[in-house]
Amino acid sequence: MTYDWIQPMAQLALGLGLTALALWAAFTAMKKLQRRQGARTGLSIIGAISVGTRERVVLLEAEGVRLLLGVTPSSITLLQRLPEPPAPFSEQLEAAIDERRTANAPLPTSEGEGVRR
Repeated sequence: MTYDWIQPMAQLALGLGLTALALWAAFTAMKKLQRRQGARTGLSIIGAISVGTRERVVLLEAEGVRLLLGVTPSSITLLQRLPEPPAPFSEQLEAAIDERRTANAPLPTSEGEGVRR
């Protein structure tokens, strides 16, 4: 009994395995490069919601400008250019307290009278 078929089959399996490994490495590298390019351009998707089977509303930030887009398979439509998002509440509260302190304005109380510091 001869085993002449083992060496060609092993070569074929090794070649297919190396080809699959090379394709996987190439696709992985492409994904990483695409992510880096998106980060460099200042473009990011903040959120998206599906409004139909193939329609979406997407909130996008591009170089500090927020855009609300309607996306369908055949078109992209600008729905609204949104203002800058407000500062977090803690920052707004801190700014209001600092403003009151610098103006030495009376702080309101529950009775409606001002209390000076």
